[in-house]
Amino acid sequence: MIGYALQNAQANSQIALFDGSQEKMLEFIGKLKKDPILRKSVFGKEDIELLKNWAVQKGIESQRLAIFCEPNALKEALKNYSNVKNIKTSPVDVLLRNGKAAVQAIIPLTIFFFLVLFLVLRDKLPRPDEIILGIILAVVGMGLFNVGIELGLSKLGNSVGSNVPSSFTKISLINERQTIINFNEDIVQTAIKPNGEKEKFFYANIKNEYVPIPFVQSAYDASNKQYIYTPTKGPLLGEEKGILGFFVVLLFAFIMGYGATLAEPALNALGLKVEELTVGTFEKSLLIQAVASGVGIGMLLGVVKIIWNVPLAYLLIPPYLLLLIITKISTEEFVNIAWDSAGVTTGPITVPLVLAVGLGIGNQVNVVEGFGMLSLASVCPILAVLTVGLYVNKKRKAMRQENA
Repeated sequence: MIGYALQNAQANSQIALFDGSQEKMLEFIGKLKKDPILRKSVFGKEDIELLKNWAVQKGIESQRLAIFCEPNALKEALKNYSNVKNIKTSPVDVLLRNGKAAVQAIIPLTIFFFLVLFLVLRDKLPRPDEIILGIILAVVGMGLFNVGIELGLSKLGNSVGSNVPSSFTKISLINERQTIINFNEDIVQTAIKPNGEKEKFFYANIKNEYVPIPFVQSAYDASNKQYIYTPTKGPLLGEEKGILGFFVVLLFAFIMGYGATLAEPALNALGLKVEELTVGTFEKSLLIQAVASGVGIGMLLGVVKIIWNVPLAYLLIPPYLLLLIITKISTEEFVNIAWDSAGVTTGPITVPLVLAVGLGIGNQVNVVEGFGMLSLASVCPILAVLTVGLYVNKKRKAMRQENA
């Protein structure tokens, strides 16, 4: 989590992982410099150059000083690392890391089952060739699935989450940040707005095009004559913080939560079992739609929480109080189904997307933290399934009265 925050979040969001203390954050960064094992757990590699490159490319002044210690060493590093692209982990490293994680997840559990079967139950292994093949395929499948999550869903969710706020506000495109060397303040010009306000800008050759760029004094390092240019984007729909832009973001959150839940393997398995236990009264498709809609609504509320900085308790306590009431008046079978359905939202598809999108949006709107979306995405499906259960019970009672 800390590694993700250091590489993707802004400094004010990173501090939240250190109890809101900048001193603790800088102390941790100092430990990263000295401890190669800690560097590997955070950045994936022990290479000190990776840490230094991160400090120059994405770190703030205090974080850079925690690594380079002296201003002169920092100035030298800015010259050496400013034009170096971020170091990416090789495909082989990704495969090995996720393969190792798959082995650690499956093999110990398999060994435990073998020990119980052989030593406690005193039984033989039925169809050992099929079982061993199944275990091997499970390890390979989980390893490849983890690779897909790391390289695909997480990055996609973070990318989309970071750019969605551009529909209602101006966002900074951190990934497109450039360092302009040998910058001279003499090229800075002054423009005047219709309201009489003045603003500074200069022209630069970006991608073989001469474009006007706003001049921000804090982005200019006079000692090294370097200007850090961070492109911006938005608002794309209407004016700044317009209703249409907010509506698009909330609609996106609902559709994403709804679609991600439909892809969960656990939900399909739960739907089949529920339809079997209720003898077709509660159809699989009805359960899937109810849970997916609930997760979509939970995602929508999570985005509301992040954008408007609504306290999580205000969004969680009312639905749980309502759940207690509906649980009391519902039949036991639907209560069990509804509360179990919340586990679907902690599946391998939903979690990476929800967290990545939440942190991405939170990073752009400068909230302290982007958490709480998963808890909202868990309570709303319970409410949705219980509500549908009341409808199914009413429908069932009506059918009995007609047949009586």
